[in-house]
Amino acid sequence: MKVVHVLLSVWFLVGTGALGYADDKSPTVDPSGTWRWDFEMNGNAIKNVLKLEASPEGKVTGTLTARDMKMDVIDGQIKDGKLSFSIKAETPRSFKIVFDGKLDGDKLEGKAEAKSDDGSRDFPWTAKRSVEPSDVVGAWKLKIALPNDQTLQPVLTFAIKDEKLTATFASDDGKMLEVKRIEIKDNQLQFEMDTVYDGADLHVEYKGRPYGSKLRGKIKYTVNNDSGELEYTGAMQPEKK
Repeated sequence: MKVVHVLLSVWFLVGTGALGYADDKSPTVDPSGTWRWDFEMNGNAIKNVLKLEASPEGKVTGTLTARDMKMDVIDGQIKDGKLSFSIKAETPRSFKIVFDGKLDGDKLEGKAEAKSDDGSRDFPWTAKRSVEPSDVVGAWKLKIALPNDQTLQPVLTFAIKDEKLTATFASDDGKMLEVKRIEIKDNQLQFEMDTVYDGADLHVEYKGRPYGSKLRGKIKYTVNNDSGELEYTGAMQPEKK
């Protein structure tokens, strides 16, 4: 337990104050995250980006971006692994598209029905959930549970600079740690930090999977030639207006 106490001291040294944290409950099958697919129209590939958030009760909200249009998800729900929602758009003609799909891990398969004054038509719908740098940009409030029943809650903020993902690790009183070797690999967000406490080098590696505004993963730490592992969760904070 000595290593854990040293780690605890280091985190308090950098000022991880007590902050609020959102409830991390989620539906049994959670579609939260970013889903992407291409749709062929008149010989052109239209890229679709669907960002979803699911409540513990199964209500689904979000946005669909396609052809420079951003449309709200309407009547979204996830039940028994099945996702349904609709969107409305105004182009030269108004139309509504109803989506229904079966969730299987990071894959959605189903159909979509487009409706307008000219009639309706069905087409197959296949989407994949993925994590790209733009999906993690923003401030994340982390929750790290320690073996001594104490909880640490630092704030991690990601940005894109010169087409690369950067990050700052901050406490509520403004103290910082440098974040290194940031990458997204196999939909996993990874980064590392180094610091020194009482003459001992402390190395920390974070690895976690973002699902929309939720983040869950593990922390590996090494200090004084000892190592250990902790679990953590995170919640993306609303943008300040």
